[in-house]
Amino acid sequence: MALRDPSALLGTRMSLGVRTVVQGLWRRAFADVPDHVRVELVDMCFQTRVPLAISGFTLAIVAAHMASASGNMWLGVLSAVGAAVTVFRIACDVLYNKRKPRGGFSPAESRRWEYLYGGSSFVFASLIGLLGFVAFRGTSSAHQLLTTALVFGYAAGIVCRISARPAIALPALMMVALPTAVSAIGRIEGSFLFYTVILLAFLLGSFETVSFLYRQTVEQISLKHQFAMLARHDPLTGLANRLGFQEKLILTATRSQGYSELMAVQSIDLDGFKVVNDRYGHPIGDALLQAVAGRLSGMLRDGDFAVRMGGDEFLVVQCAVANRDEAMLLGRRIVKILSEPFAMVDLELTIGASVGIAIGETGDDPSALALAADKALYASKSSGRNCVTFAQPSAVDTIARAG
Repeated sequence: MALRDPSALLGTRMSLGVRTVVQGLWRRAFADVPDHVRVELVDMCFQTRVPLAISGFTLAIVAAHMASASGNMWLGVLSAVGAAVTVFRIACDVLYNKRKPRGGFSPAESRRWEYLYGGSSFVFASLIGLLGFVAFRGTSSAHQLLTTALVFGYAAGIVCRISARPAIALPALMMVALPTAVSAIGRIEGSFLFYTVILLAFLLGSFETVSFLYRQTVEQISLKHQFAMLARHDPLTGLANRLGFQEKLILTATRSQGYSELMAVQSIDLDGFKVVNDRYGHPIGDALLQAVAGRLSGMLRDGDFAVRMGGDEFLVVQCAVANRDEAMLLGRRIVKILSEPFAMVDLELTIGASVGIAIGETGDDPSALALAADKALYASKSSGRNCVTFAQPSAVDTIARAG
């Protein structure tokens, strides 16, 4: 049995290794990320106005110089197209930032902007690749030096500025580098072959750098959103906390500007929870709070939300309430459902709930509504618990309509 050539075996293994690396990078480049992360990644692409201008007009100047020196009219056309594409890309950047809402674009809108950015990036990268191809088909070392600087400079810019969207960065890198490499290797000369090897090596290295920067960016954005969510949500139940309550009310008021809506704030206190927590311990108490949060969330309509204020105190906010009866109906339902037994491991626990309700307009002071609902809650507990009490219209000045 003949032995295989060791150098051929090594070359095969290296080829397979390179292919595996590239395939892995490509899969990660086109992998889906959560919508809120993708929106921020796309937004990063539209913060590159200065690099766009520098690279674009450098391409136009280099192509115009080569056209003048060689008499090739097509290079003049390439220069004009490069300048036009650059103006278009800068205009898109300006328009994106001008139209961007305060809270950012929706995922669907962000995706459309991404397609626009990606398409214009591919066109521009192809122009640089074409210029490199033409330069290395010719004999002018000065032109080859200029296009080499342009290719490496723009590739470095892609790695630094567009790595947030590798699905754009990796194809653009190939469009920039491969035409130049193909033209150089076609010269079949030692120095040009060496140049091609170096260019392709840097291209592969750029792939890995883009992948690394992309992973780091996604992790940072994900952590930022996680910390933001923890700051606004109760870690035990997942409901909004006090800060989240204030922000949601402000958002509700903003959305209803221009027309008046009634809003009900229901303050809820669990009757008998302390006895359960003291008797069975905090793990059972925590599980019971989570179950209460689940039942409250299951009773809410779209647009309504529940809040854990701390301990065994909760709030439920009803937006766009038609009248007092609608709020009373939910309050009674809360008392009924929270009074039903909870199955906790091998235990069946029964507690109760007292509810106080305050009704006002969406433009009213949220703190005043919550305070009025809290006072009504104390009245419920004083009346024997497991009941619902409305705040009096005079309990807080900002409540304009109570029925």
